[in-house]
Amino acid sequence: MDMDNVWEKIKKSLKDGAVMSAEKIEEYTKVGKLKIDEMSAKRKIERNFLDIGERFYDLAQDAREADAGADLVITKAIENVRALYAEIADINEKIKEIHRVARNKGVEGEESGQDGV
Repeated sequence: MDMDNVWEKIKKSLKDGAVMSAEKIEEYTKVGKLKIDEMSAKRKIERNFLDIGERFYDLAQDAREADAGADLVITKAIENVRALYAEIADINEKIKEIHRVARNKGVEGEESGQDGV
């Protein structure tokens, strides 16, 4: 093996490594944004739970606990929580898809002859 061939392999390896690094950065950026969305949805769920508790307390103070199931504030907050849990499930599916695509790209890169020095 001559020296030029070694340097070409080193350059190719570095270039392939840079491409892989860029792909990983893109993957982590997408996942990071989705994780922020997930945290935001979880905070909204907590706020809705607080609203439910506060409203139930108000009803209890007025001796109307039996009305809690029919109370519009409580039912709306429960609907919001359900929608937010669905949003979180959707976010988690998107994260899984990003990882699945990244894994498939990695496998394709290995199959196309990307190899280290």
